Amino acid sequence: MRACQILVVAFVGAIAVSSSGHQTPSPDLPRELLYIVDSDHGNADSHERLFSVDPRRKVIVRNYPTGSRPDIALSPDGTRLYVAYEEMSPDRKEGQGKLDVIETATGTVVASTANPNRWVAMGPLYSSEMALSADGRWLYMKKLTLDLNHLPVEAVAIFDTAASKFLADTISLPKCAASLLVPWPDGRALSVLCSQDLDLRTVRFNDQGVPANLVPTGIPVTNHATAQWVGTAFVSGANEVTVIAADGKYSRINVETSKIVEEGMIVFSPPLTPSGWHPHVRGAEHVPSLGRRYIDMQPPLESDGRLYVQLSRSDLYLHAADAIAVLDQKTLRQAAFFELKTSQRGSSWNLFWSGAIGDDGTRLYLLGVESKGGIVHVLSLPDGREIDTIKGFGATPTIVVLSP
Repeated sequence: MRACQILVVAFVGAIAVSSSGHQTPSPDLPRELLYIVDSDHGNADSHERLFSVDPRRKVIVRNYPTGSRPDIALSPDGTRLYVAYEEMSPDRKEGQGKLDVIETATGTVVASTANPNRWVAMGPLYSSEMALSADGRWLYMKKLTLDLNHLPVEAVAIFDTAASKFLADTISLPKCAASLLVPWPDGRALSVLCSQDLDLRTVRFNDQGVPANLVPTGIPVTNHATAQWVGTAFVSGANEVTVIAADGKYSRINVETSKIVEEGMIVFSPPLTPSGWHPHVRGAEHVPSLGRRYIDMQPPLESDGRLYVQLSRSDLYLHAADAIAVLDQKTLRQAAFFELKTSQRGSSWNLFWSGAIGDDGTRLYLLGVESKGGIVHVLSLPDGREIDTIKGFGATPTIVVLSP
């Protein structure tokens, strides 16, 4: 594993950023910030970066220290930033995981602990493998080790944010593979959507964060024998999680009874294209070179009773997304459909990887996937019009978290 690069720069003021790279001081602090991880892919001397951006003034407010393959989570009150990363061991023979707790106002590392065996995503674009409980007390983190037969052993570790230490117990997730962490609003349960066994596993915790069951039982997410790929999931009611498959099938699952209480198919317009599609399939003929459109394994963005679900393309760069379907959270009926439309032809790939909703639910920020440099597309809500872009910082932005 390559040596990590540690950034220790903390700016007192903000630094304005433009497409020309010019930087000027900025006088005051914003009320809303985007925290962005930049994997800096494509540079020979790659330096992963973590910084906060004022989206209104288009300035970098602060750089935060990080190492290799950083991942982040932000406390509900915005005062603590949790940064997981890899750094080189003292003998420089292998990497070792760390977890830092950073005070966002000053950039000071207030706690740091060893974080071995974290699930390290590969590639220039990756999603977060961590999730905070709703009350911010517990940070859940995916772990990956090998057993004596060199087979993967998956688990979720629990970090106590009040004591700044990991609990002794971990949640075992055999045959889960790639997964989606779904914390419950009450802060006392976590569901995990597993891609290998196509099931949902839920564990509850006591007030000390100790899991009631270290090996939660999996509930099949569909009764369809042809199901091949899970998509996304969200808590939809008391004891209920709704799982949406990659092809638009959905299941509402009661985690107490381990029963599917409702199944159906979401009607998308334009429609998702099925596996093995051909250009003559209705709704796909206008983009034959992009591959089928499907729901990727990303958590949906939620705001004002609506779900913003990313729609990815099977043949695009790293399966990046090119559209968002807006669904009513209760009925799952489609309310809107957004695609990036750039006015200047050839200047943008019109692709994105992840996003965040801010400004009291009136703005949608999407991390663009571009051939040169980082870009944030700014869309107004609820109409989905692209009203602005933020350019000139980073190389490959991959994770974004919005301050409260």
